[in-house]
Amino acid sequence: RLVNNLDMDVFKFETYGKEFIKKQKMSPDAFIQVALQLAFYKCRGRLVSTYESASLRRFQDGRVDNIRSATPEALAFVKSMTDERAAFTDSEKMKRLRDAINAQTDYTIAAITGMGIDNHLLGLLKISKELSMEKPEIFYDETYLSSNHFILSTSQVPTTLEMFCCYGPVVPNGYGACYNPQSDHIIFCVSSFWENTETSSAVFVKALTEGLLEIKDLCNRSGAAATKPVNGSQAASRPHKSGK
Repeated sequence: RLVNNLDMDVFKFETYGKEFIKKQKMSPDAFIQVALQLAFYKCRGRLVSTYESASLRRFQDGRVDNIRSATPEALAFVKSMTDERAAFTDSEKMKRLRDAINAQTDYTIAAITGMGIDNHLLGLLKISKELSMEKPEIFYDETYLSSNHFILSTSQVPTTLEMFCCYGPVVPNGYGACYNPQSDHIIFCVSSFWENTETSSAVFVKALTEGLLEIKDLCNRSGAAATKPVNGSQAASRPHKSGK
């Protein structure tokens, strides 16, 4: 029954891959994470608690922590890309994109170096059980419980091979999103449950494709504006050095 309930959509995004992203001086993983946030916002008009695996292999017996991708900076960016009434300029959108990617990168570094919040809280919960304490109030808090209901569960599995990995959502109304970034394309596997009326893998894939294309167009327009030659009138207004 569980297998039959799994709505899985594997697709190859072929417009660009990690080389284009690197040319923008951006982290491919952070870029894709922000694109996933944009896709979800297009589908539901909000961001939700998001899980991205953070490897802790640098530590003895280390496994994983969580990179929480639904940052305030990501929300600011996706709003600028979707709110037609606000009429953000490309320069403003680009700044918000870079802010979102920088925030994602900073959180990633914190998580993989043992400074993430999730394992810290899990450790406190386990210690309270070992000491036979009453469960601390924070672990009953609605915000804490909501923050651990991961509607968007994501993971990068980069390989040199043309392959994909997949897994199902971790909550009934959630999505699984696994991706393998290649030089000139990105392989995605998006999953959800057929029985849930809030989710649709096909709808999410459509929104993700649209978002990736929109971000590329934004980067290209911003790059073209930055390299646009100065016209004659602008050049004439500049101070001129005589060379003496």
